[in-house]
Amino acid sequence: MSDFTFSGYLEQEEVRAIINALPAVSCHAERDTLFFELMWQSGARVSEAATLVPEHIGMTSIVLRNLKQHKRIRDEATGRIKKVSDPSALKEVEISASLCQSLKDYCDRNKIHEGDYVFKATKGSGHIRRWYAWNIFNKASEAARVYKFGKKHPRTGGRFKGACPHMLRHSNAMKLLEETKDIMIVKQQLGHASVRTTQGYAYVRAPRIRKEIAKMSWE
Repeated sequence: MSDFTFSGYLEQEEVRAIINALPAVSCHAERDTLFFELMWQSGARVSEAATLVPEHIGMTSIVLRNLKQHKRIRDEATGRIKKVSDPSALKEVEISASLCQSLKDYCDRNKIHEGDYVFKATKGSGHIRRWYAWNIFNKASEAARVYKFGKKHPRTGGRFKGACPHMLRHSNAMKLLEETKDIMIVKQQLGHASVRTTQGYAYVRAPRIRKEIAKMSWE
């Protein structure tokens, strides 16, 4: 197939339960709620969502870095073509108009200006870190009693009991595929370089299709 790796996904009601539990576990509930709502609606990776800037928020879409986009260059020493990460690669992602407005209002209230990160870290001028996002999402999922045991913590190497935020990306893809039945829409939204990567979600969806068909009456 491809290099697709599936680490589980969340049903929509599980996502809502986790996001609703954030105020109980976070000292920065508004920021963190917007952050994970953005991840859920956009299918963005943690580091892509964390580096959002105000000038990239539109009416019904946002522009994010595409961390997995590559470009091909020729190695001067060997003459061979190799793939390297393209730090300038961007992707436009659709989200709801209400979330776009909430993000703009949040920036206005907190005096987050052009060139700043929307999701600022508590200290310094940087953005919230991947380890923090994983940690707080895990706490919220445990508070919501949504358990997806087994994922490794990126900082400590220990095991999570709750869900990890990358599941929001998979959950977004599964929801899009369920509702649109169009693999190319999922590819565009997630920013995959190749449709072969996106097709991994179709393989995951197949058992659900069989289960639903088994319930149907043909008489």
